[in-house]
Amino acid sequence: MNALKSLVLGFVAGVVAAATVSEAISWIFVHYWTGWNAEPWSLRPMPSLLIPQLVLPWLLANSITAGLWGALFGLILGWKPIGMMTIRGAILGLFGPGLIGSFLVVPYLAHQASPLIEGDVSQIVPILCISAGFGAVAAWLYGLFSWGRLP
Repeated sequence: MNALKSLVLGFVAGVVAAATVSEAISWIFVHYWTGWNAEPWSLRPMPSLLIPQLVLPWLLANSITAGLWGALFGLILGWKPIGMMTIRGAILGLFGPGLIGSFLVVPYLAHQASPLIEGDVSQIVPILCISAGFGAVAAWLYGLFSWGRLP
């Protein structure tokens, strides 16, 4: 499998994982956790952090971003994904979308303080759980899509 196929399959795996598992975990935190107020499967229009004139529904924008993370995961996991894909994906999810994306890049672009620096546990725990769940499912799906069977 070449790099382009890894990118495409990783993107698709990331989109599917974001639209299903990430939002399901967010729904669980909305209903069973204090302080998490993100609306799961929201279609509310949100302006882009990079291009403020670009306004997309939140679920679509989140799925595109997750697809880009999934494409990166596809390159990292390789052309023949074998082994513990869910564990490897959860680790990638914690470090990629979790720590780098949610705690460094997004607060910087939005000109807000990072929940990690503020020590806001009601935000830190859901973000890390959603990121780990996203990574685990995206890597698992990538293994399924690229290898044709469960790794």
